[in-house]
Amino acid sequence: MKLAMYDQKPMFVAPQNNQIWGVPITDYDTIDDILNDWQNFESKVLINISDKAIINDDRAEPLDPEKFEQPVTHPRQLPAIGFNYLDHMEEMSTARPKRPNVFNKFVSSLAGPKNAIHLSSDTVDWESELVVVIGNGGRNISREDAEDAIAGYMVGQDISDRTMQSIDGPGTQFDLGKSYRNYSPIGPYISTIADTDDIVSKKIITKVNGEVMQQATVGQMLFDIQTLVSYISGVIELYPGDLIFTGTPSGTGVGRDPQIFLKSGDVFTSEIDGLGAIETKVN
Repeated sequence: MKLAMYDQKPMFVAPQNNQIWGVPITDYDTIDDILNDWQNFESKVLINISDKAIINDDRAEPLDPEKFEQPVTHPRQLPAIGFNYLDHMEEMSTARPKRPNVFNKFVSSLAGPKNAIHLSSDTVDWESELVVVIGNGGRNISREDAEDAIAGYMVGQDISDRTMQSIDGPGTQFDLGKSYRNYSPIGPYISTIADTDDIVSKKIITKVNGEVMQQATVGQMLFDIQTLVSYISGVIELYPGDLIFTGTPSGTGVGRDPQIFLKSGDVFTSEIDGLGAIETKVN
């Protein structure tokens, strides 16, 4: 099952052939409200819904994929993982980490699936990532219980100003370099964990102006989803609606020779099998 914000209301959405159908979700004003009531929603509402039921619902309407809105607007935290793909570490000449490399993206950098940015410098880079959406959350979540804390998954972009990241030395402003306005787009909807079979086989693809720049499967992550949820929750409490950016594969602009960065007029798209696609235009 997929959950979307569309026309300023939460919707159940289901794809069929080349069309996406939607049915309004009653009793909730936003997906944020749903996530804050995730245990009840999952056990009382979600369990009775299927793609077939949505498509056959009398209220079902065809949706325009260009009009999906930012699914989650008020998470408390955006923990993110650096160097979680071996090939990306190699292109960055970075040693393999012994544990997840966690940094923070700031909530004010969030944006929707049809995004636009103004470049903060001439070294702004693309990164496509799987985003984990926390449902039940908690502290000290075991690896075995990690999936019980997850509501679902989204596509995300960790847009990065490489100059700001290291303006006073390596990694000195890592968080700020990834948190300019609209530098954390997400969407186009949440694919619930029950709706997402074999997440590790899903392919992540980045295109800049139609040219493939990154391509990898989720299963190539050094630290898998369960490990990330457990490790992070061992330090901070994860709250409903929190978003974990899980890292990017190789193919970033900074890792190329010669280096390539985003410029005015570029269009940067990120897609994950079954989870949809998002787009950022550079003004």
